[in-house]
Amino acid sequence: MRISVLVDNNTSMGNTLTPEHGLSFYIEDDDKKLVFDCGTTDAFIKNAYKMGVDLEHVTDIILSHSHSDHVGGFLKLQLLYQKLQSIGLDVGQKNIFSHPDVFMENSIDGLFGDEDNIHFNKDTLDSFFNLVLAKEPQEISDKLFYLGSIPIEKAVKLDYAPDETALAYKSEDGLIIISGCSHSGVENIIEHARKVTGEQRIKTLIGGIYLINRSGEEVNELGMYLKEQGIEKIYPCHCTDLESRLILSRYVKIGEVSVGRAFSWN
Repeated sequence: MRISVLVDNNTSMGNTLTPEHGLSFYIEDDDKKLVFDCGTTDAFIKNAYKMGVDLEHVTDIILSHSHSDHVGGFLKLQLLYQKLQSIGLDVGQKNIFSHPDVFMENSIDGLFGDEDNIHFNKDTLDSFFNLVLAKEPQEISDKLFYLGSIPIEKAVKLDYAPDETALAYKSEDGLIIISGCSHSGVENIIEHARKVTGEQRIKTLIGGIYLINRSGEEVNELGMYLKEQGIEKIYPCHCTDLESRLILSRYVKIGEVSVGRAFSWN
C-alpha cells in the first residue's frame, strides 16, 4: 500500500504544492485507488495534478467525518468528474464510503451545515457515485478495511464526532491505522481495528490525532498507551499541534508528514 499526501497543514521546502488546514490522502492498494478525505477546498485536486496523481481512475472515496476541513473539497471533486464526463471520458462508477450521518436528507443545494460541519444530500449526487453509507465495517480489499462506527470504550473529552470512521490496513508487520482526526480517540480506533481485522499487532498510525489544547497529562497518557502497544513510529499530522508531537516523541518516533510526501508498506 502506498499513501500520498494530497493536502495537509504543512508543506516541504522546495515544492510548489499548496497546504491548507485540511487533510486528503491518495491511497493505492493493488487495483484499488482511493481518495481519503477531500480537504477544505480544491487544493487537493490541484496538488494531485502537480504530483502526477490521476484522480480520474479513483475507485473509492472515503469521507472520514463531516467536518469541513475533510469534506469541504468533495463537491469540487464531483465537479471535476462532471467536466471529464462532459468531454466524453468514462470516469466509471466510484464508491463513496462514509458514516450515514455524513449524508442527510432535506439539505439545500446539495449540502448544509455550519462552519465546522458539512452534510451532503445523497439525492443530488450524480450517477457515477455508489454510496456505501455504513455504520458496520466493510472490506475494501483483502487487506484494507473501512471501520464503520467507532465504539467509544474509553471516554472522549473534547470535540467528539459521532459520524467519524477510519481505515485499517493489514501489512506484513501489523496494522496501519489511517485516521482523519481521531475525534473518537486513538485508543478506541486502535482497539476497534483489532476487532474488525483480527490482527493484534499495530505497526503505525498516520493521519490527524486531535491534540489541540490538550493537557500534558492527556498527551503523556496517549504516549504511554502507544508505547505499550509496541508501536515504534507514528505519522501525526493535520490537527496534531507541535507541543503534542514533542511530548509523544518521548514515547514513539515521530515521522514527518507534509503535502507531497509518500509512504509505503507491504
